[in-house]
This record gives sequence, structure tokens and C-alpha cells, in this order.
Amino acid sequence: MSTVIRTLTLALGLLLAGPAWAQHEHHHGAQPEAAGAVGATVEELIAIARTMSPEVQISALEADAALAKVDGAGSLADPKVSLSIEDWSANRNGGSFPSNPASNTTKKLKLSQELPFWGKRDLKREIAAAGARKAAILKRQVENELVAKVKVAYAEYHSAHLASDVARDLRSRLDTLARLARARYGQALGKQQDVTRAEVEKSVLETEIIRMDAERRKARVKINRLLARVLDAPLVEAPAPRVLPAMAALDLAALTERAQSANPEIAAQLAAIDGADKSRDLAEKSWYPDFEVGVTSVKRDGEWRGYEAMLSMNVPLQWDLRTSDIGEAKAMAAAARTRRELRALELGNEVADAWISLKSAREVETLLRETQLPQAEIGFQASAKGYELGRADLLDVLQTEQQLWKSNIELIKVLFDQQIRLAELEKLVGGDL
Repeated sequence: MSTVIRTLTLALGLLLAGPAWAQHEHHHGAQPEAAGAVGATVEELIAIARTMSPEVQISALEADAALAKVDGAGSLADPKVSLSIEDWSANRNGGSFPSNPASNTTKKLKLSQELPFWGKRDLKREIAAAGARKAAILKRQVENELVAKVKVAYAEYHSAHLASDVARDLRSRLDTLARLARARYGQALGKQQDVTRAEVEKSVLETEIIRMDAERRKARVKINRLLARVLDAPLVEAPAPRVLPAMAALDLAALTERAQSANPEIAAQLAAIDGADKSRDLAEKSWYPDFEVGVTSVKRDGEWRGYEAMLSMNVPLQWDLRTSDIGEAKAMAAAARTRRELRALELGNEVADAWISLKSAREVETLLRETQLPQAEIGFQASAKGYELGRADLLDVLQTEQQLWKSNIELIKVLFDQQIRLAELEKLVGGDL
């Protein structure tokens, strides 16, 4: 064999020595990071998102607004001050026009205050407090959903990096194979079709690299949008995937119970139930009258001559009005409870689906890592060695290369699916696992 072929054979052996996954960390470790880049870990991105996200800021302001209403919810109405003039006779010289009110009239200055029946003010405060709790919990729900979106976008960003690395690694191997095919053809040991096939396969991988790089840029834009950053702001080019907990630590029953008790949506519905119960109690108290008390100072002939006191109450005679209000409040309270029970049932189903999918993905990962991917790597190296020795066609090498590419992509997809399922579980239970 010629020197050219021996040199290419050595290069081919070096490229086939390690699979793409073994070279991934080394490939990323050598890359310099752009100034101002963030995203070395997903936790860093989550912290930025919680601080900068407009959605979180809006929900925080709404929670503050609901809390501000609590103190004033049970306050008394403003007192009323009124001035009345009695015995105001007509002007004798002007016909029907009134006379000077300063003479021969009685003036009354009255101060009055409305007083609701006992317990109504407390119920109004409790209703407002329940609304404030619900608004604060909804802020947590917004954060919970935002965190899940960041985790998914980060997983997409990492998966795009992995796929791009695998494609570049295989392209490098095919580049060596193409040079070997050209050298063999030049030595009359190969075929022109082998050179053409190698170049075509290289172009296919080039297309995949372009597509993966586009996916990576799209994931970066998505992350920056969630962080309220400039869309082309730099991110760390070597993202670290989240470490998944062992399946033994993810008990399905415990996760379901946690989701049905700690999920922000469930907590918000519990606050809504409390508010609905208090609204029902307030509606039932509408059968009791409200009062108004007042004191009046009386002035006659230019002198303050005495005082008057007043106590009045409304008479709750509008039966249909009160029964309809009470019926509405009871129905709303019952609907809130039913809605909470339905959501708890749905959460149980969603947790089970995500848990089963995560468990299945972990099992598929084990199969790919321990069986399919090693076998695909061995098959590729064996066929490449056979082609080097003239015992196999390049078509055999390309078929095994395609199988290796497929196995790598399947592994990347299943790793991505695990990250998605973990993020989904954490969103359902309302916190990290």
C-alpha cells in the first residue's frame, strides 16, 4: 500500500478510536465563552428569569394590589354631615321667593354614621384576605410555569449542542473516509462511485449541522425572551445538562400527594374556596339590618338651643333579592370545591403520565447506551476497517455510519425527553425534585 493510503489509514484509525459521546466534553471544554454570557447552569437562568420576567413582575404587582385592599375592606363608610334649614318662610315683599334665612329659621347641623350589622365588616376583611392569598399564590404559579419553560428551553439548547457535536464528529470521520476513497481510486484500488457516495454523505451531514445550529440559535432566542434579554444576547456555549434524580427517589404516590397539596393552582383554588365560603356567610347576614346613628345640633334665633339624636335601620324585606344572592354565593362555593377536586384528579393523572414517560425514557436510555450505541460504533469501525483492507464496500461503511448517526440521535432525543418529563413533574408538584 502506498504512503498516502498508510497515512490516511492512520488518520482513520485515530478518528475511529473514540465515539462522539466521549469527545463531547473535550469539544466543549476548549471553546472560549463570549463576554457577558450566562447559562452555565439552568439554575442561573431561572434566577435571572424570576427577577427580570415581565410576567412575574405583573403578577407581583397584582398581588400587592390585592394585599392593599385588605386593610380597607372592613372599614366603615365615611360619615355624613348635613345642614338643614327649617321654618324658612317666603319673603313678604318678594312673593314666592324665600326670605333671609338668617331670621326666624331653625338650622340643624347633623353628623351621621352608617354601622353594618355585627360580623359583616370582619367577613369583608376575610374575603379580601382570601383574595390577597389567591393573588400571592397565582404569582407563585406564574413563577412555576416560567421555571418550567426555562428548563425546557435549556434542554432544547443542550440537545441542539449534542446533535451538532455528533454531526461534526461523523462529518470528520466521513471526511477521512472520503480522502481514503479518493486515494484508493487514485491507486486503482477503489471506485469512482465510492468517492461520490462519500461526498454525498458528507453533504447530508453538513445539512444536519446547519439545521442543528439553527435549532440552537432558536433555543437561545427562546431563553433570552424568557429572561427579558436582547434576543441575540450571548449564552454559554457549553451548557451543563441537569442531573436527573434516580427513579428510586421518585415515588409515584408521594409525587401525586405532593402535587395535589403543594401545586400552586390547587393552593389558589383553596384560597378561592375560603373566599367563596366567606361570601356565602356575608350573603346570609344580609337578613340582618344595618344601622345608622346620628347627632344633630339645633340653632334657633341665632343661638344653639339644643341637640337631637337619631337611630335608624334598614328593614330587609326584599326576600327575592336576598335569596338569590345567597343561592348564588352557595353555588359559587360549591363550584369552587368541585373545581378543586377535579383539578386534583387531573393532577394525579398528569403526574402518573409524566412519571411513566420518564421511567420509560430512562429504560430506553439504558438500552441505547449499553447495547445499541456500542454495537453501532463497533459496526461502523469494523466496516471502516474492512473498507481500509479492501474487504468491504464503502456502501457498507455508509450504512453503518447512518445507523450510528441514528443511534446517537435517538439517545439525544431520549435524554431531551427525560429533561422535559422532569420539568413537567416539577411543575406539577410545584418545586424541584
